[in-house]
Amino acid sequence: MGQWWALLAGPLDADGFAAAWAAIVQRHAALRSGFHWELKGAPAQVVVSAPVFEVERLDWSARDDWRAALDTLLEEDRAHPFDLRRPPLMRVRLITVSPERAPEGPAPRHLLVWTRHHLAVDGWSLGEILGEVLTLYRGGTVPPALPFRRYVEWWQGRDDSAARVHWGAVLAGHSPESVARSSTVSAPRIGEAFRVLSPALADRLGALSRTERLTLSTLVEGAWALVLARTDGVDDLVMGCVETVRPPELLGDRSSAMVGPQIGVLPSRVRRDALPLRHWLAELQRARVAGREAGPLALDALRDLLGLPSDALPLRSLIAVQTYPLALAAAFRAAGLEIRASGDVTLPDMPLNLMVEIGEAFELRLMVDQQHVALPQARQLLDMLATALERLPDHLDAPANALNVMPEALDRQISAALTGRPLPAASGTALDLILAQMRARPEAPAIVATDRVWTYGDLGNRAAALAGRLAAAGVKSGARVAVKLEHGPEAVAAILGIVCAGASYVPLDPETPAERRAMIIEAAGVAALVTRRALAETVPGLPILTVDDIAPEPADLDAVVRPAAADEAYVIFTSGSTGRPKGVSVGHDNLRTHVAASAAENADLPIGRFLLTFPLFFDGSVTGLFCTLCEGGTLVMPDAAQARDADRLVALIREAAVTHVCLTPSLWALLLETSGPQGLPGLRLAKVAAEPCPPALVSAHAARAPNAVLCNEYGPTEATVWVCVERCRPETTGASVAIGHPLPGTRLHVMDGEGRPCPFGTIGELVVSGPAVARAYIGAEPGVVLRTVLPGADPAPAYRTGDRVSLGFDGRLFFHGRRDRQVKIAGYRVEPADVEAALQTLPGILDVAVVVEESEGRPARLVAHLGGADLPDDATLRRLLAARLPAYMIPHAFFRHARLPRTANGKVDRAALPPAPVVDSAEAPPQGTLETALAALWSEALGGARVGRHDHFFALGGSSLLAMQMIARVRRELAPTATLADLFEAPQLAGLAERLAERMVGADTRPEPGPILAGRQRARVELPS
Repeated sequence: MGQWWALLAGPLDADGFAAAWAAIVQRHAALRSGFHWELKGAPAQVVVSAPVFEVERLDWSARDDWRAALDTLLEEDRAHPFDLRRPPLMRVRLITVSPERAPEGPAPRHLLVWTRHHLAVDGWSLGEILGEVLTLYRGGTVPPALPFRRYVEWWQGRDDSAARVHWGAVLAGHSPESVARSSTVSAPRIGEAFRVLSPALADRLGALSRTERLTLSTLVEGAWALVLARTDGVDDLVMGCVETVRPPELLGDRSSAMVGPQIGVLPSRVRRDALPLRHWLAELQRARVAGREAGPLALDALRDLLGLPSDALPLRSLIAVQTYPLALAAAFRAAGLEIRASGDVTLPDMPLNLMVEIGEAFELRLMVDQQHVALPQARQLLDMLATALERLPDHLDAPANALNVMPEALDRQISAALTGRPLPAASGTALDLILAQMRARPEAPAIVATDRVWTYGDLGNRAAALAGRLAAAGVKSGARVAVKLEHGPEAVAAILGIVCAGASYVPLDPETPAERRAMIIEAAGVAALVTRRALAETVPGLPILTVDDIAPEPADLDAVVRPAAADEAYVIFTSGSTGRPKGVSVGHDNLRTHVAASAAENADLPIGRFLLTFPLFFDGSVTGLFCTLCEGGTLVMPDAAQARDADRLVALIREAAVTHVCLTPSLWALLLETSGPQGLPGLRLAKVAAEPCPPALVSAHAARAPNAVLCNEYGPTEATVWVCVERCRPETTGASVAIGHPLPGTRLHVMDGEGRPCPFGTIGELVVSGPAVARAYIGAEPGVVLRTVLPGADPAPAYRTGDRVSLGFDGRLFFHGRRDRQVKIAGYRVEPADVEAALQTLPGILDVAVVVEESEGRPARLVAHLGGADLPDDATLRRLLAARLPAYMIPHAFFRHARLPRTANGKVDRAALPPAPVVDSAEAPPQGTLETALAALWSEALGGARVGRHDHFFALGGSSLLAMQMIARVRRELAPTATLADLFEAPQLAGLAERLAERMVGADTRPEPGPILAGRQRARVELPS
């Protein structure tokens, strides 16, 4: 659908004008044609002898806002599609508007609005029809109309086999992106961007065209291809070039006067390579000439060649370059009318439709379907196209892929959006700030635990005592000391004591397999291990210090070692890609920057009481521990039982008057649900991190924690915990939750595959630079470095995150997953290759591929595909892996194959792996109402597994978080007294049901027919709306 309009000034005979239009409709068979699909089982064009047609007349003479009224009319008109069976497929409106003021007196004005379907009129016909209307209106004559039947017969009789062969060869090997059609229920929302090139640039392009023997069409198409390649991040793309198909051999000199749809689409495959630009453009023109000789393709045929589904758009972009002058102004002037303003709105056939008119002016018009392309993006694309055209003449000998199509103003705008506000220079270290709190407020509470409160004085005394013990054990300044303690005050004191000794701390997970802890101890080269007697283990040659033996005494805090900013503060190990964990060395300068940036970002929300749930071997704990103590706040530390029980965590938040929390989105959703209608009104700040934040959580938070700001934080361990943040509000949250803007003092970059800045809206790799970037990797595979320097940028150290992000036009960043195979499981970073390496050591496994399984509303889970003839059963696999990997790295499910599919070069073909199977262990089905209800809950949480009465929750892939969510559901729907301990102590379905039933003696043990028993499926974690 197209809509052409013009504001006409001058006297106009409305009746005569309408009669001229009616005559034109009767004159041309194409305008009297309808289309029927039910005739003969195939679409048929039917020409009607005398279709009903009238020019609609409206009177807006009393309105001053004709332009606003016109925009409304055009939008409403687009919402009313044509009935293709009832010609003419066009509508004409003549609207009287307020007179034009002129020295000689008011001059009448009219709006002419012409809406037409592309099956009736193409762009070339537009000028021909308007010219004939005006000729008849003036009383002139026009030559006999050329019968459109000739063109139809020619088109139907042409042999397109050569075209199919040609385009099949051109498109071979291209992997297009499938673009879904816009909804057919409502018309696409049209957006239009418009630019007029300066006369000087138009002259330069004309001169270039003549000198290099390149058409202006070639210059525009080449520039447009380079722009799309940059914004789409591809080097091989196909766009459609609209061509008029009016063969001179058919109608002779008057072929241009035929009215009707006579256009075709020539696919243009463009590879952005290093060929010199002038040769690259010449190749593009040669390909275009060869395509024109082969002939156009119907869009259905093009879709077939590209291997796209029938409901997909075959192209993302169409381009039409029109170099013919319409001379409309002269034709209207001859009829006594002046065009004061005009426009041509074309309903997009594809997401991007570029129309270029080269006449008296060089005009660029981009029409977009805003269901696919936002209007700001359209404007950016035209700015980039104008820049590309401006730079073409001066870069003809440079490689085509080196032409910079980013306007300087756009570069500056993007750089400003990705640069955090300045951070005031901070002196000293985080330890200096904590020591100052200990001196100034020794009686203030530093840590609240289950059964005790530690003051800042208590914490200082214990830290100083451990520092003295470490020095006596021979631990030197700059050494590394491992910490193996449960979550609690002693662990915090141990960390501070290590730092007070001038050493850096290396936290260990007490529950991780001993083999993996040994790898970390060896890689880090630790000088001592701090633990307690119940957790102590023998490591040859390593001094063991137990906190049980430390008797705190009043300490001289001025006597502790004061590390320098350049010293190492801690090393946190993450999953590595070679089967061995990899450490990240973070300096005191990095940590001090993090503390200062956090304080500056949340200056309006100073820390009161911070719920520290992240384990201390996870880098998310750094924010809670150091930022809270540096500000003089209080850490609230749940014990193991509280940390695994949603009800007890909610109670702790309320009873301890917690003001700040930092949790995974999954756990925060569970706590909000558990809080019930009472909610958590005492909170001031809730931070979620380590997983993508679902939009539903934003609304749930607003309902249950209305007085708290919700922050979605993002950051890698290598950039000291977090680098950007979004303050989430329901009114600004769309289909995905942003990761926001950079922290103060942080510089971010979104880079393409060649290390160049990405424009707004384009997905690239996030790169962090500045003082938050950590020092180095410890124990990484050869050649893997943490720090790099960006080409052409400032010399500050930079870290390539491997995360795919885009910068929105509102200046907010959005996360789009990983460039590699790395995943987050329960908030922890996992390299599937690490899990694969552990599996390959097990008996019977010849081949292995570990992939991530993700689904709506459920956390990511690992699935292992195993190749071999005699493979261990699931229970054996889990038992053997438990000796090598942390629980969160053990796959949720195992899928067995005789052999794994391979690519041509012999690698495992992960794309060819079948979906993970549904776990089916229902040989002994549930018995009784309670078992049946529990089995339904388990199945829903575990991804649809069929659950038997002897099945083990954790053997089926259950995790600690799923267990918390499960017990919350059980309490709400089946057994109000159920606890997490019930599931851990009775993990088999029948045993859990028996345990719960015993507690329900004397009550009706048959649950009400709630959502599960009633057969209504519910989400694993329901969020209030």
